[in-house]
Amino acid sequence: MFVKLWMHQDVISINHETPLGQAKEIIDQHHLRRIPVVEGDKLVGIITKNDIDRALPSAVDSSVSWEDQIIATQAKVSSFMTESPITAHPMDPLENVILLMRRFKIAAVPVVGEDEQLVGIITESDIFQAFTEILGAEDKGTRIEMQISKKSSAIYAVTDICKQFDMNLSAITVYKNFSHDQQLLTIRVSGEKIDDMVDALWDSGAKVNRVLGESGLDQERELNNLNMML
Repeated sequence: MFVKLWMHQDVISINHETPLGQAKEIIDQHHLRRIPVVEGDKLVGIITKNDIDRALPSAVDSSVSWEDQIIATQAKVSSFMTESPITAHPMDPLENVILLMRRFKIAAVPVVGEDEQLVGIITESDIFQAFTEILGAEDKGTRIEMQISKKSSAIYAVTDICKQFDMNLSAITVYKNFSHDQQLLTIRVSGEKIDDMVDALWDSGAKVNRVLGESGLDQERELNNLNMML
């Protein structure tokens, strides 16, 4: 999964010589939390709504004269922006950007192409949407969560069972560090033989923890009772 699949390409930006007052109007108008700053097409910085609010005196602050407030709105964003911000390339893996966001505690990363040209921006909301789609959260089907061996053959066995019962596999996620000798596998499938497939998963050695159907019916309690009997 690459950044270019999830970034906003129609990104709003401002010139480095844009007055703060105008930058505030643009951010407020488009309900933005930050905006990239460019010189021509080249990214030179990023400025947030908080940066602008801190730079501009409050209109109700009686200690600041009207003239000083006007002067403040005419200051250039280049004096208050973050220069050389953390960036990503369109072909960077999505997980690399997530690690950057965590490391530097930032909520958005401008995306640049050749010669530092701004081509997009990816935000934490885009990341959430990406994982919603990857996990198949909005897809129809049955979600099955199971514990399987850490052997690579265990995952192949599950996919073979899907094929055996003619199930459409729309999403698959793996948590490798679930325990010392097991990984947690979650799949989303659709088809007519869910019950038969679950039985086959048990027979293959998988421990099925939870089955959540399209109707929202959760079979976790019944499965837990079955686990206690085995």
